[in-house]
Amino acid sequence: MPAKKARKRIKKRALTVIAPDSLGSVELLPIVVSNPESAIMRTYECLLYDITEDIQHQTIKLKLRIVRVDDDRAYTIYAGHEYLREYLRSLVIRGTSYVDMIRDVETKDGIRYRVRIGVFTVMRINTSRKKAIRRLAFEYLDSRVPELDNDAFIKEVLFGKTSADILARVKKICPIRHVGVTKVKLLTDPMKVAEMVYGSSSIASG
Repeated sequence: MPAKKARKRIKKRALTVIAPDSLGSVELLPIVVSNPESAIMRTYECLLYDITEDIQHQTIKLKLRIVRVDDDRAYTIYAGHEYLREYLRSLVIRGTSYVDMIRDVETKDGIRYRVRIGVFTVMRINTSRKKAIRRLAFEYLDSRVPELDNDAFIKEVLFGKTSADILARVKKICPIRHVGVTKVKLLTDPMKVAEMVYGSSSIASG
């Protein structure tokens, strides 16, 4: 019986994941790869809490895109975030209304995102009030986001300013329990964002 050929072991490397500059360039848990180039364009998920260590951020899942590898460090850009499903479910209460809205926006430096806003009311409301809430929220996004560069936009949607500003407008229509940016998705080519953030396209070094 012929002897089995020994499999060649592929040497693997651990890459420390680095959060975007807009989130403090914090070092995150590493990933293990056989080839550093294979990490490029990989989506890395973590909680916002892993960066800020603020207990209020345990309900937000970040999506970072690896766009550059230099030595043993994998650099990322912000590719979006979303509320954890369990948290979003907990906000929906019987006898109240959930106004869900989606808007495509563009920052002043040309980065496009799809933004999802959730407004949770104290009591059930009719269709006309829901329309009024959407109108005010869209007016805010359409006027505010084009004034922001990419870094400022990321900070405002993640750290509560966008939610607070929308709440200040829509609470005039009816009592509001919670307003949140429940999901954001990057629409622009990640490598275009990488060139803007890091000054060059992706790099993989041995």
